[in-house]
Amino acid sequence: MFYILFGGIMLILGLLVHKAKLYFLISGYNTYSREKQENVDVESTAKLIGYYGYANAGVFFAAGALDILGVKIGMIPPIVVMMVSTLILLWKIQKYDGNVYDDNGQMKKGSKIQFLIVILILGGTFLFVGFMMFASSRDISVRIDDQGIDIEGMYGEAYDWSAMEELTLLSDLPDITLRTNGSAIGSKLRGHFRMDEFGAVKLFMDASVPPYIYFEMNGKSVIFNLGDRVKTEEFYEKMMKMKP
Repeated sequence: MFYILFGGIMLILGLLVHKAKLYFLISGYNTYSREKQENVDVESTAKLIGYYGYANAGVFFAAGALDILGVKIGMIPPIVVMMVSTLILLWKIQKYDGNVYDDNGQMKKGSKIQFLIVILILGGTFLFVGFMMFASSRDISVRIDDQGIDIEGMYGEAYDWSAMEELTLLSDLPDITLRTNGSAIGSKLRGHFRMDEFGAVKLFMDASVPPYIYFEMNGKSVIFNLGDRVKTEEFYEKMMKMKP
């Protein structure tokens, strides 16, 4: 549903700017004075933004269709396409803004600095988001010793045997009703969620690969797996042997 919804938003925005000519939606152009707006080839700008919206809508619709058909590609491919297309859009759109260039066709110094700042900020943001998505999409890594287990990575935490209760292996995952503070990259879930059966719960798992190890710690529920049925079952047996 996220793929379809986001694709629909991109399509509508593209149509509003390109076909409906709602130019006030164009960031930057809408804050220009009337004099500066006259120096902008707004029709070409709107056309480029429209194509940007259509292209990204197509990518997200395709991702949604694949997901419906059971082909799990995850969020990373469409997000990467959107990041790259956004940078291309920002680069291409400059040539339609006459306020950016001097009489010799060279980009003005102030405009160049402003453009570089925007690119650096967006590039840094995209790299950060990309890193977070990559970290969230990796299989769970868990260390085990005489003290307990240590779930590594984002939202990770150490759990001592002395405070661990209700250790069991779940063959089915209860319905998730809400993500409160966590990440969900495809079937890879990390962080804080809510479930019908357990209420507030902390998840570290690939939800598409049962079973799942469940335990309680100081009244809080934790569910995790290792992204592989055999590895998860073997790890559960180790926990059962080591837990007092």
